[in-house]
Amino acid sequence: MSMSTAVSVANIWPSTKRRADVKLAEEAALRLLAEYDVVNPPVNPVQIARRTGVEVTFVSFEGEDAKDISGFYDYEERKIFVNRDEPALRQTFTVAHELGHKILHPDWVATDDYKVYRRNNQALDEHEVEANAFAANLLMPRFMMDQFYENLSVADLSQIFAVSVPAVRTRLQYLYGF
Repeated sequence: MSMSTAVSVANIWPSTKRRADVKLAEEAALRLLAEYDVVNPPVNPVQIARRTGVEVTFVSFEGEDAKDISGFYDYEERKIFVNRDEPALRQTFTVAHELGHKILHPDWVATDDYKVYRRNNQALDEHEVEANAFAANLLMPRFMMDQFYENLSVADLSQIFAVSVPAVRTRLQYLYGF
């Protein structure tokens, strides 16, 4: 293999992408819960967003991709826009996720690199992974989950924490391995 081939391959796979820092996301969510003295579920992310100076607006998105948009954060208006056509429990997670972008990625959301991510395109982006981790830790922090998870069904946990059943399942898998 020639040196020029190695350089070409390196250019195809840039090393500028960083790994998602889920610990940072967890710490930020826990700090916010402590700051607002939230110790019991359900956590109201709309109320928390408003207390941090961010307005939350529920809207219908238009266009052919509208059904794939859960929401986005507009840093200039300091607003989270949420798809009103999605189930309420999904909206809860969306608000927390977008609040995560505001708190964790204030510089990034102000750039052209920030865009509205579709659900099927976000799995590998470190900003989206961190915002998801922030939302999970804000809405279902371990100290709250520890109080309930052993004695309740996933459906019961969904109701108590006001998040979707898939969100609860993902959180249980992450926290407890099942």
